[in-house]
Amino acid sequence: MAPEPHPGDAGDQAPPDLRIVPPSDPASDQGRDQPAADQHQPDQHTVGPAALKGLAHPLRLQLLAALNDRGSATASQLAAALGESSGATSYHLRQLHRHGFVEEDPDAGSGRERYWIPRRGGWDLPVLDLAQDAANAAAIDLVMHEQLVADQRRQLAALASAPGWPAEWRNAISRHEAVLSLDAGQTRRMIDELDAVIRRYLALPPGPGARRVAVLLNTLPTDHEVDR
Repeated sequence: MAPEPHPGDAGDQAPPDLRIVPPSDPASDQGRDQPAADQHQPDQHTVGPAALKGLAHPLRLQLLAALNDRGSATASQLAAALGESSGATSYHLRQLHRHGFVEEDPDAGSGRERYWIPRRGGWDLPVLDLAQDAANAAAIDLVMHEQLVADQRRQLAALASAPGWPAEWRNAISRHEAVLSLDAGQTRRMIDELDAVIRRYLALPPGPGARRVAVLLNTLPTDHEVDR
Protein backbone atom coordinates (compact mmCIF):
# COMPACT_ATOMS: atom_id res chain seq x y z
CA MET A 1 0.00 0.00 0.00
CA ALA A 2 1.31 3.40 -0.97
CA PRO A 3 -0.32 6.75 0.13
CA GLU A 4 -2.57 9.17 -1.92
CA PRO A 5 -1.79 12.71 -3.36
CA HIS A 6 -4.32 15.24 -2.12
CA PRO A 7 -4.04 18.94 -1.30
CA GLY A 8 -6.51 21.83 -1.39
CA ASP A 9 -9.99 22.52 -2.76
CA ALA A 10 -11.51 25.87 -3.89
CA GLY A 11 -10.07 28.24 -6.40
CA ASP A 12 -10.60 31.78 -7.53
CA GLN A 13 -12.92 30.77 -10.35
CA ALA A 14 -14.94 28.04 -8.64
CA PRO A 15 -17.64 28.46 -5.99
CA PRO A 16 -17.04 26.91 -2.57
CA ASP A 17 -17.74 23.27 -3.18
CA LEU A 18 -16.94 20.04 -1.41
CA ARG A 19 -17.59 17.05 -3.62
CA ILE A 20 -18.51 14.08 -1.53
CA VAL A 21 -19.12 11.66 -4.39
CA PRO A 22 -16.98 11.33 -7.50
CA PRO A 23 -18.67 11.28 -10.90
CA SER A 24 -20.42 8.01 -11.72
CA ASP A 25 -19.66 6.17 -14.90
CA PRO A 26 -22.38 6.61 -17.53
CA ALA A 27 -22.77 2.85 -17.85
CA SER A 28 -22.70 1.17 -14.47
CA ASP A 29 -22.72 -2.50 -15.47
CA GLN A 30 -19.33 -3.94 -16.38
CA GLY A 31 -20.33 -5.45 -19.69
CA ARG A 32 -22.44 -2.58 -20.93
CA ASP A 33 -21.47 -0.72 -24.10
CA GLN A 34 -20.12 2.74 -23.40
CA PRO A 35 -21.78 5.69 -25.17
CA ALA A 36 -19.90 7.20 -28.08
CA ALA A 37 -17.99 10.38 -27.34
CA ASP A 38 -20.35 12.53 -29.39
CA GLN A 39 -23.52 11.26 -27.72
CA HIS A 40 -25.24 13.35 -25.07
CA GLN A 41 -23.93 12.56 -21.60
CA PRO A 42 -26.27 12.75 -18.59
CA ASP A 43 -25.94 15.92 -16.54
CA GLN A 44 -24.34 15.84 -13.12
CA HIS A 45 -26.92 16.40 -10.38
CA THR A 46 -26.17 19.29 -8.01
CA VAL A 47 -27.71 18.49 -4.63
CA GLY A 48 -29.93 21.16 -3.10
CA PRO A 49 -31.45 21.37 0.40
CA ALA A 50 -34.41 19.07 -0.35
CA ALA A 51 -32.25 16.38 -1.97
CA LEU A 52 -29.73 16.68 0.88
CA LYS A 53 -32.44 15.90 3.42
CA GLY A 54 -33.62 13.01 1.23
CA LEU A 55 -30.08 11.63 1.22
CA ALA A 56 -29.42 12.07 4.94
CA HIS A 57 -30.42 8.62 6.15
CA PRO A 58 -27.88 5.94 7.16
CA LEU A 59 -29.53 3.14 5.18
CA ARG A 60 -29.86 5.27 2.04
CA LEU A 61 -26.16 6.10 2.17
CA GLN A 62 -25.33 2.42 2.70
CA LEU A 63 -27.53 1.53 -0.27
CA LEU A 64 -25.72 4.07 -2.44
CA ALA A 65 -22.32 2.71 -1.43
CA ALA A 66 -23.40 -0.88 -2.07
CA LEU A 67 -24.94 0.05 -5.41
CA ASN A 68 -21.77 1.89 -6.47
CA ASP A 69 -19.73 -1.21 -5.62
CA ARG A 70 -22.00 -3.51 -7.63
CA GLY A 71 -23.00 -1.22 -10.50
CA SER A 72 -26.52 -2.66 -10.75
CA ALA A 73 -28.70 -4.49 -8.21
CA THR A 74 -32.26 -5.15 -7.08
CA ALA A 75 -33.75 -4.18 -3.74
CA SER A 76 -33.68 -7.86 -2.72
CA GLN A 77 -30.00 -8.24 -3.60
CA LEU A 78 -29.09 -5.13 -1.63
CA ALA A 79 -31.26 -6.27 1.29
CA ALA A 80 -29.34 -9.55 1.45
CA ALA A 81 -26.00 -7.73 1.27
CA LEU A 82 -26.90 -5.25 4.03
CA GLY A 83 -28.94 -7.53 6.30
CA GLU A 84 -32.12 -5.50 5.79
CA SER A 85 -35.61 -6.40 4.65
CA SER A 86 -36.38 -6.03 0.95
CA GLY A 87 -39.34 -3.84 1.91
CA ALA A 88 -37.01 -1.37 3.62
CA THR A 89 -34.45 -1.32 0.81
CA SER A 90 -37.20 -0.98 -1.82
CA TYR A 91 -38.71 2.02 -0.01
CA HIS A 92 -35.38 3.79 0.47
CA LEU A 93 -34.30 3.12 -3.12
CA ARG A 94 -37.50 4.79 -4.30
CA GLN A 95 -36.68 7.80 -2.11
CA LEU A 96 -33.16 7.94 -3.54
CA HIS A 97 -34.69 7.81 -7.01
CA ARG A 98 -37.12 10.59 -6.14
CA HIS A 99 -34.20 12.83 -5.09
CA GLY A 100 -32.05 12.03 -8.12
CA PHE A 101 -29.38 9.70 -6.73
CA VAL A 102 -30.31 6.41 -8.44
CA GLU A 103 -32.26 5.38 -11.52
CA GLU A 104 -33.70 2.24 -13.02
CA ASP A 105 -31.28 0.18 -15.06
CA PRO A 106 -32.41 0.60 -18.69
CA ASP A 107 -30.54 -2.55 -19.76
CA ALA A 108 -31.98 -4.93 -17.16
CA GLY A 109 -35.04 -5.94 -19.19
CA SER A 110 -38.54 -6.25 -17.78
CA GLY A 111 -38.12 -8.78 -15.00
CA ARG A 112 -40.32 -9.09 -11.95
CA GLU A 113 -38.03 -6.88 -9.84
CA ARG A 114 -36.49 -3.55 -10.80
CA TYR A 115 -32.73 -3.23 -11.13
CA TRP A 116 -31.23 0.03 -9.94
CA ILE A 117 -28.01 1.80 -10.94
CA PRO A 118 -26.26 4.90 -9.57
CA ARG A 119 -27.34 8.09 -11.31
CA ARG A 120 -25.59 8.33 -14.67
CA GLY A 121 -23.63 11.58 -14.65
CA GLY A 122 -23.03 11.41 -10.90
CA TRP A 123 -23.85 14.08 -8.34
CA ASP A 124 -22.20 16.98 -6.60
CA LEU A 125 -22.78 17.96 -2.97
CA PRO A 126 -21.79 21.65 -2.51
CA VAL A 127 -21.26 21.32 1.23
CA LEU A 128 -19.89 24.78 1.89
CA ASP A 129 -22.77 26.46 0.06
CA LEU A 130 -25.38 24.35 1.83
CA ALA A 131 -23.71 24.91 5.21
CA GLN A 132 -24.50 28.63 5.00
CA ASP A 133 -28.02 27.67 6.08
CA ALA A 134 -27.93 26.32 9.64
CA ALA A 135 -31.02 24.23 8.88
CA ASN A 136 -28.83 21.95 6.75
CA ALA A 137 -26.20 21.33 9.44
CA ALA A 138 -27.52 18.05 10.85
CA ALA A 139 -28.04 16.54 7.39
CA ILE A 140 -24.55 17.57 6.24
CA ASP A 141 -22.95 16.09 9.36
CA LEU A 142 -24.78 12.79 8.88
CA VAL A 143 -23.92 12.51 5.18
CA MET A 144 -20.25 13.35 5.67
CA HIS A 145 -19.92 10.98 8.63
CA GLU A 146 -21.57 8.10 6.79
CA GLN A 147 -19.47 8.74 3.69
CA LEU A 148 -16.24 8.61 5.70
CA VAL A 149 -17.38 5.44 7.48
CA ALA A 150 -18.27 3.87 4.12
CA ASP A 151 -14.85 4.77 2.71
CA GLN A 152 -13.12 3.15 5.69
CA ARG A 153 -15.35 0.07 5.48
CA ARG A 154 -14.61 -0.32 1.75
CA GLN A 155 -10.84 -0.06 2.30
CA LEU A 156 -10.84 -2.54 5.18
CA ALA A 157 -12.98 -4.98 3.17
CA ALA A 158 -10.55 -4.79 0.25
CA LEU A 159 -7.59 -5.48 2.53
CA ALA A 160 -9.39 -8.45 4.09
CA SER A 161 -10.27 -9.95 0.68
CA ALA A 162 -7.03 -9.16 -1.14
CA PRO A 163 -4.98 -12.21 0.04
CA GLY A 164 -7.29 -14.43 -2.02
CA TRP A 165 -7.08 -12.29 -5.16
CA PRO A 166 -4.82 -12.92 -8.17
CA ALA A 167 -1.47 -11.09 -7.99
CA GLU A 168 -2.48 -8.50 -10.60
CA TRP A 169 -5.42 -7.38 -8.44
CA ARG A 170 -3.41 -7.44 -5.21
CA ASN A 171 -0.92 -5.13 -6.89
CA ALA A 172 -3.74 -2.81 -7.98
CA ILE A 173 -4.57 -1.79 -4.40
CA SER A 174 -3.07 1.63 -3.75
CA ARG A 175 -3.26 4.41 -1.21
CA HIS A 176 -1.24 7.58 -1.86
CA GLU A 177 -0.87 10.59 0.39
CA ALA A 178 1.15 13.77 -0.15
CA VAL A 179 1.03 17.25 1.35
CA LEU A 180 1.93 19.88 -1.26
CA SER A 181 2.59 23.62 -1.12
CA LEU A 182 0.11 25.15 -3.58
CA ASP A 183 -1.85 28.34 -4.00
CA ALA A 184 -5.63 28.22 -4.54
CA GLY A 185 -5.39 28.45 -8.32
CA GLN A 186 -2.81 25.65 -8.55
CA THR A 187 -4.95 23.50 -6.30
CA ARG A 188 -8.06 24.06 -8.43
CA ARG A 189 -6.15 23.17 -11.60
CA MET A 190 -4.84 19.99 -9.99
CA ILE A 191 -8.37 18.97 -9.01
CA ASP A 192 -9.60 19.59 -12.55
CA GLU A 193 -6.72 17.56 -14.02
CA LEU A 194 -7.38 14.63 -11.68
CA ASP A 195 -11.07 14.80 -12.53
CA ALA A 196 -10.23 14.74 -16.24
CA VAL A 197 -8.11 11.58 -15.75
CA ILE A 198 -10.97 9.83 -13.98
CA ARG A 199 -13.44 10.84 -16.67
CA ARG A 200 -11.09 9.56 -19.37
CA TYR A 201 -11.00 6.14 -17.74
CA LEU A 202 -14.75 6.17 -17.18
CA ALA A 203 -15.20 6.43 -20.94
CA LEU A 204 -13.15 3.30 -21.63
CA PRO A 205 -14.94 -0.03 -22.26
CA PRO A 206 -14.15 -2.61 -19.55
CA GLY A 207 -11.36 -5.01 -20.45
CA PRO A 208 -11.27 -8.79 -19.85
CA GLY A 209 -11.77 -9.67 -16.19
CA ALA A 210 -12.80 -6.11 -15.27
CA ARG A 211 -13.97 -5.35 -11.73
CA ARG A 212 -15.60 -2.37 -10.11
CA VAL A 213 -12.73 -0.20 -8.80
CA ALA A 214 -13.30 2.54 -6.21
CA VAL A 215 -11.13 5.67 -6.59
CA LEU A 216 -11.19 8.04 -3.61
CA LEU A 217 -9.76 11.55 -3.98
CA ASN A 218 -9.62 14.15 -1.21
CA THR A 219 -8.12 17.62 -1.44
CA LEU A 220 -7.82 19.18 2.00
CA PRO A 221 -6.26 22.62 2.49
CA THR A 222 -4.79 23.31 5.94
CA ASP A 223 -4.59 26.52 7.97
CA HIS A 224 -0.80 26.59 7.60
CA GLU A 225 0.56 29.12 5.09
CA VAL A 226 3.86 28.43 3.35
CA ASP A 227 6.80 30.64 4.32
CA ARG A 228 8.19 32.23 1.16
